[in-house]
Amino acid sequence: MMVQSARQTSAFQALATSNLSRPNCPECGNALLVAEESLFVMSGRIDHAWSCDDCGNEFVTSIRLWR
Repeated sequence: MMVQSARQTSAFQALATSNLSRPNCPECGNALLVAEESLFVMSGRIDHAWSCDDCGNEFVTSIRLWR
């Protein structure tokens, strides 16, 4: 995953990416297949909430749709 910037949210780490591939868990490296939840944000991005089946780590990735 190509990371452009990072920010902290309440319980998750959010990663802004330009790569549309599935992420690996930042804690254990496990490949994740399906996001737990997705949210379209009117400012031009889609946030995906992920939960790792192996270690339980939860994080959010953010895909920018336009600049």
